[in-house]
Amino acid sequence: MIALITDIINRFGPRLAGSEAEKNAQLYIAELCKKYTNNVSFLPFDEHLAARFGKLKYYVAFYFISLALFWVSAEAALAVSLVSVFFLAADMMMYRDVLTSFPGKLETSSNVEAVLEPQDEVNSTLIFSGHMDSTREFRWWYKLGQLGIVLTVVAGVLMALQLIFLLVYVITGFANAEYVWGLFLLLSPVTVVYWSMHADEVVPGAQDNLSGIAIAFDTFKTFADTNNIGKSTLQHTRIKFVSFGSEEPGLCGSRAYAQLKKDELRKENAHLINIDGVRVTNEVAVVEKELMNGTKHSPVLLNGLRESFKQQNIPLKTGSVPIGGTDAVSLARVGIPTVTVIGISSSKYDFTYHTRHDVIENIEPQSLENAKNGI
Repeated sequence: MIALITDIINRFGPRLAGSEAEKNAQLYIAELCKKYTNNVSFLPFDEHLAARFGKLKYYVAFYFISLALFWVSAEAALAVSLVSVFFLAADMMMYRDVLTSFPGKLETSSNVEAVLEPQDEVNSTLIFSGHMDSTREFRWWYKLGQLGIVLTVVAGVLMALQLIFLLVYVITGFANAEYVWGLFLLLSPVTVVYWSMHADEVVPGAQDNLSGIAIAFDTFKTFADTNNIGKSTLQHTRIKFVSFGSEEPGLCGSRAYAQLKKDELRKENAHLINIDGVRVTNEVAVVEKELMNGTKHSPVLLNGLRESFKQQNIPLKTGSVPIGGTDAVSLARVGIPTVTVIGISSSKYDFTYHTRHDVIENIEPQSLENAKNGI
């Protein structure tokens, strides 16, 4: 698995969503899948890949416009703040499909799907997935580490508090509101973490998420019948490997895949095990829920993984994802039972996450082996 991660990075380098590097890496993993099955699909899709993070500067601009409008019309300031916070919460934080076409232009990305059919009649489908793309470096997370995360959260909270302040003022007209306004002005420099979140440099993406690709692909290979191409060694379970594109701009690839395949996946009783970011052996964990977007994963899959890890005496944590979201969210929202496996701390900032430190040297090989063997 380390060899595959190294190979993809050496061949294609960082793989920004919608780039030629991402496309070529997807074509490459598709070719590797053809050693085990002829049922391999390259699935392009078009999406406004810059929309989610492209709105960050607008949120900051609206914050200052609302500050200025307060002295002209508190009602107008409230309206500006309300629009900004609504889209910040729904699009950025909760991964809801609102205003996904602004700003930016349509760009093309792709997913890859490979299928192994069972020996006998199909009763269910089990999907193993990861995402191929990597992200532009999060400037302040690299520079400030845990403090950068804190400031990112504070900036969002500040905008929400501004909305609450304006709402209360419009309703009550309380005295000395100018002092509260002054506090919002004093704290306004923190919004720089939104205004300039992304650096120009695209990170290598070794753990986020070539680790997931490597584990999912290696698991897929394990189930392949070496004497019968296109068949799995299982009697009644179809196996799929899916490499999602453009996860980093907001789960774009998994959303496109879920919309394209939802009827098929429901019909074939599909379940998804998604792997996203495995680096540290003692941090391998199964994710129960993703707090920010409100996704709760399948108890059946959760319990099954716990039992599998236990039987093999492989340590496994149980946790939640406090910020962001994984590709499992997209399939869960169309009714597919899902779970995500991670291998970095969910309680404190991992120094490799979305930074130039996300390189092969910072992955513990045993973490990949443990995750794959437990799955």
